[in-house]
Amino acid sequence: GFWQDLRGEICASLNSRKNPRVLEILRSTYADADMVFLQEAGNQLVDLLRPSYAETHDLVLPKSYSHKRGQNSIMLLRRGLVADVREVEVPADGWDSGDLLAVSATVAGAQVTLASFHGDTNGLLTAPALSRVLEHAPAGGLVFGMDANTYERESSSTYHVLDFERKFTSLGLKACWPTVQAARYTTFNARTYLQPQLNKAAKSTELAEKGDRNPKDFVLFSGGFEAVGTWRDNTGRLEFVEDMVFPTLDFPSDHAVLSTELRFKLRRPSQQEL
Repeated sequence: GFWQDLRGEICASLNSRKNPRVLEILRSTYADADMVFLQEAGNQLVDLLRPSYAETHDLVLPKSYSHKRGQNSIMLLRRGLVADVREVEVPADGWDSGDLLAVSATVAGAQVTLASFHGDTNGLLTAPALSRVLEHAPAGGLVFGMDANTYERESSSTYHVLDFERKFTSLGLKACWPTVQAARYTTFNARTYLQPQLNKAAKSTELAEKGDRNPKDFVLFSGGFEAVGTWRDNTGRLEFVEDMVFPTLDFPSDHAVLSTELRFKLRRPSQQEL
């Protein structure tokens, strides 16, 4: 009947068709992206990305890529713009295999470090990861796309988003937003009654209270760049619908897409003043 058909559609959209839909969004809405930082990527998505981007981008995987966990941080880097890509060895400081990928590269002839990271659910590994990347990164600029797992509400067990802002600014970095706003959410999901832990399920009137509605995602960069504009997207159409729970049947991720246009200010070595 109708209910069984609906359950089947939900299951297909969020499971069997999830990765093909992610690829479809990337190849259509974000086809012009020069750098794509992905987190929690599994084997099926990687297998789909490889042939689809073979002619335009380099697919970069960490040496610690975990086939078993299927939660890897990876990158797509436009060929011709980004060259000489080499992984930067950053010793793990509590995070799991595949959670962090950092590479050195040249962008328009200038040395840049690029990083992609997904840490623990409570965000307590985000600051250590940021510090370790900066400690081991070669000299030059930095662009860091991350699921920081930061939270709107203050708690001793989670990483507050304003504490994160203080951390990255103390390290000389900027975020894609001019100022961090605790209520600028990039996640909004809640448990339904279609799962066994009914005590954690949220009624339609309890979504904000019981759901994961937080400002978790960031693009950080060093002083060699400036942000021209930043957009959130929870539809796959470059639109962000406030107060809408996601994933949806059309948008398979529980994190919004965060896209940033950066202006490159670093000069090539030949342009440096003597």
